[in-house]
Amino acid sequence: MATTTGPGLELETSVVFTPFGIQFWDFALDKQVGDGLQVAAQLKDADYAPVPAMRTVSGNYAFRGLPGLHAVEYPPISAPGSTPTSPPSSPPSTYTFGITILDTLNRFLPTVFSVDLPLSYPGLFLSNVVVSPPGTGAQAYLFSAPDRTVTTGMAAVRADVKDNSTGNPAAFAVLQVTIAGQVWTGIADERGRVAVMFPYPLVQQLSMGSPPGTGQGPITNVSWPIQVGVLYQPARLRYPLSTSRDVVWPWTNTPSLKSILDEQQPALILQQESGPPALQWQGSLNYGQELVLRTSLADPTQVSPDLWIFPATSP
Repeated sequence: MATTTGPGLELETSVVFTPFGIQFWDFALDKQVGDGLQVAAQLKDADYAPVPAMRTVSGNYAFRGLPGLHAVEYPPISAPGSTPTSPPSSPPSTYTFGITILDTLNRFLPTVFSVDLPLSYPGLFLSNVVVSPPGTGAQAYLFSAPDRTVTTGMAAVRADVKDNSTGNPAAFAVLQVTIAGQVWTGIADERGRVAVMFPYPLVQQLSMGSPPGTGQGPITNVSWPIQVGVLYQPARLRYPLSTSRDVVWPWTNTPSLKSILDEQQPALILQQESGPPALQWQGSLNYGQELVLRTSLADPTQVSPDLWIFPATSP
């Protein structure tokens, strides 16, 4: 930006780049999340305090003043009056930061992931989630908290997942719900509680009859077959900020999102206490009713509060 006084008298020229910007999306609703988030970056294996992000007018989150990136943020001006259009093409070093996201409105789980900065491309951070259509990849997804309120038109599958080999909660297990040809994902918190939320599949009966909808019967009678798989392998989880300075709970015991989603393996599920365990829980989802997954006990007068699983390392 050039500042002048008088005809053609240039006093100062300066350009500031934002070294890292990110856009967050609600996995359940597939819409941008622009409010209620506390986002920070922590340089790994260093004694720098976390740097908070600024929320932009477009609802994105941007960082300035990140340790080690001063040369990227304030590039040199090559000639008087010139304005660079990109940061230096060959930054001296790459730095690994842990990015933390806390939702003050309790809609989403606390989230941690690592990113190497500066990025090798301009613009917003591109997540590793495959999205469609092309060109919409600048989306970092957030996953529902277990006690999130269900909104109108949304389905919910909930469970308290327990590791049957230890009796402990299956912290950070991943539930994958398949319904009407689509897969929806939820992540358990440190207590093994998980909620998977998604829009109800299109009700084909709405087109029946004349006028449309008169031949469907009550919509509360509509149901869909559903299959649920679980990923759970706690030994594969990585905790990128567990030893960082000035980082407190929940970041000290929150695994990286990549290790939760990409590095755990399918677990075995006990749908019935008497077994046998299987890779999928199978049942049905009724319109307007939350589905709570539980292991059915041998004693029909008793109800289990938990869904029992065996981790991927179990025989």
